[in-house]
Amino acid sequence: MRRRWLLFLALGALVPALAACAKPAGSASVGGVAWVATGASVTLPGTKVTPVNLARRRVGTAVSVGSLPSALAYTPGGNGLLVVTQGTDSLHEIDTATHQVLHRAGTGVEPDAVAVAPGGTGGKGIALVANLDSDSVTPVDLGTWRAGKPIAVGTEPVAIAVSVAASGAATAFVADYGSNTVTPIDVATLQPGAAIAVGPGPQTIATTPGEVLVGNFGNRTLTAINPATLRAGGSIALPLNPTGIALSPSGATAYVCGSAAVVPVAVVGLTLGASVALPDVAQGIALTADGSTAWVTQQAGTLIPVTLATGKVGVPMHIGGHPSAIVIGAG
Repeated sequence: MRRRWLLFLALGALVPALAACAKPAGSASVGGVAWVATGASVTLPGTKVTPVNLARRRVGTAVSVGSLPSALAYTPGGNGLLVVTQGTDSLHEIDTATHQVLHRAGTGVEPDAVAVAPGGTGGKGIALVANLDSDSVTPVDLGTWRAGKPIAVGTEPVAIAVSVAASGAATAFVADYGSNTVTPIDVATLQPGAAIAVGPGPQTIATTPGEVLVGNFGNRTLTAINPATLRAGGSIALPLNPTGIALSPSGATAYVCGSAAVVPVAVVGLTLGASVALPDVAQGIALTADGSTAWVTQQAGTLIPVTLATGKVGVPMHIGGHPSAIVIGAG
């Protein structure tokens, strides 16, 4: 919890200076159902994740999982929602139709991120859980819900994403906040490769077929990694401390949130677009299926839409707690 607690303190210090940024105006096109992890803070150790009907702007009944839900991911097909809980060191699956908790598996200490890779019994996938205080990744076979042997990575892993090559080979990339590196993991063998040096405090990570993007909180930069060569390429300065990255459906544009803003970045060439100011400090970001709208979780307890074509910020929705991670599905 140490790294996350310090991050909340750092972000909280930015609020007074950034609160005067653009107020919500207009409306954004919406669609789908968002799931939001709430209460991911030691000062408000919640136990729930909340479904939100985006089209109707309706907050649903929260689902209890375990203490401090910190990260979310859909299972293949989108019928299950994976939730990691730091307070109970576990991974859970929620049925997105019935909202029932179906499965639970133990992980390492203080799991902070989860991603799904191809494989697993019956082709149901492998959940890869990054454990902040164990410096490891726990693989969980989603066909059997059995946890495998922990995979050693760098210090304080806080984010993970999976890249699948045209050949079908999959590689997981783990952002090691404490060691300023990214550790690649061969999904077929579940073996880690040599650490890749990036910027200080890599906080968030996303993958496209030809690029891995790493947001470095410590120096406000975005670093590109070639998933084929496993080498870091260029970097670009950001106007914010990155806490989340969401990719457009085409993979051509990355939308990076952090501080009290969202900024688009062209993936090829790493060029910045116009930054969009938010009324509060951003935590996580996800796009609707058509790529028209970004929904951003804000530290003060709200979820806010941004129409990406115009940069207009919509009216925030109150979620409560400290909403952090967010994923969006079709229904």
